[in-house]
Amino acid sequence: MKKKWLAVVPALALVATPLHLQQAEAASENEVVQSAEIPPELKPILDVAPEHQPTLQQGSASIEVELVQVKLSHFGFDTNVDGLFGPNTSEQVRAFQSEHELAVDGIVGVNTWTELLHEERKDQFTVEYAIQLAEQELDNDDLVFSSNGELHEDSDGQTYYHLRAQSQDLIDGGGTGTVGFYNVYNNGDVVETDPK
Repeated sequence: MKKKWLAVVPALALVATPLHLQQAEAASENEVVQSAEIPPELKPILDVAPEHQPTLQQGSASIEVELVQVKLSHFGFDTNVDGLFGPNTSEQVRAFQSEHELAVDGIVGVNTWTELLHEERKDQFTVEYAIQLAEQELDNDDLVFSSNGELHEDSDGQTYYHLRAQSQDLIDGGGTGTVGFYNVYNNGDVVETDPK
């Protein structure tokens, strides 16, 4: 009887050990997907402004789709990272859009890209990016924006650029063209203000 147990106990240990190791390995893979770390091959995409990113929708397959999937996972929207924009990715994009009060269409366009890349873009808050935000917000082809390039900080610690808006038509007509002033904040807010 003792000899039988001596053979069964090691056999059970061998069977149980690989299962335990497999579970630990799977858990560490999930942690990598949930991490905020962007894989090195995707980092160059972060340098492309949202308005220059491709429009993505169900059926798209690209490295940009892979970045969208990584970012969705980072924000807590369970997404397989495979570079294929399938039904699951579409569903998660819609949920992301709804949570961020965007048009819920499942298409990753300029506004969705802006929200997805907000964390990275705020670290790259340049006057050029502030001008892009103002152009997008005010959506007037006649306006030309300028700034002295000085980054300001308000009492709440929010950084912003002070921009002057000019009408190209008025400039072409011989005037200064100045039609207003705007503070453009690093969080994307564009607020009309007085000249400084």
